Amino acid sequence: MVRYTNKLKLTLWVSIVYILSFICYAPTLLEQNGIIMPNGLLYLKYLYVCIPAMAAIFLLICERNIKVYFTRMFSGKITIKYILIGAICMAAGIFGSYCYSFIVKTDVFKSIYSTVTSLLTSCIYLLITAFVEEIAWRGFLLERLPFKKIKSVLFVGAVWAAWHMPMWIIRNSLGMEQIVCLCVWTLLVSVILGITYYQCRNILLTAIMHAAFNICYSAPIQYNIVVLAIIIFVGALLYKKSDTKFLA
Repeated sequence: MVRYTNKLKLTLWVSIVYILSFICYAPTLLEQNGIIMPNGLLYLKYLYVCIPAMAAIFLLICERNIKVYFTRMFSGKITIKYILIGAICMAAGIFGSYCYSFIVKTDVFKSIYSTVTSLLTSCIYLLITAFVEEIAWRGFLLERLPFKKIKSVLFVGAVWAAWHMPMWIIRNSLGMEQIVCLCVWTLLVSVILGITYYQCRNILLTAIMHAAFNICYSAPIQYNIVVLAIIIFVGALLYKKSDTKFLA
């Protein structure tokens, strides 16, 4: 009965997150279709990234469980091992982006971050938003899933990718091919963040890695998918040889 109740709560939580997240972009969608909207309502889209964390915190407060979850989110130590893993992921993204820049003869980093100030501003903004997202998706949802770890990681990746849809479709006006690629990318990122969280149990580390993926992987999404897939494949081989069962 308890397990059934937990599944019902999670289903309700995901549904509410999806509905409220879409509402945040509804005024923008209506304006794009020729309906004049008050400027105040258009600012709702900036609440979008906060909705999952707000919903998670509200549920935890209702359960009187918030202290337990936040303690667990920061219970692990950030060791040299995890710092190296994060550094490897960052280096691979930077290397892949520069390889793409060399091939097409353009500097993708310079086109995105034209000044040091813009780079620092982006880093701060992306770290804050990544931290807010990680509280909900890894710190809350991943912790509560009743599946085995690998299934939980993939499930969170799928739900997390679907949550991005309003932003991709309404704000960025992306086509189906780009959205499919972004779904694959989001799923791969979620695999790395989920495994890291299971191993480290520190949401700050996954937030830093999350932000690093957004900053360092600046090539077109198709190239980033290939780079990240190679990292996951090599990492899986190394862990298989070491006989480490971290996703049991």
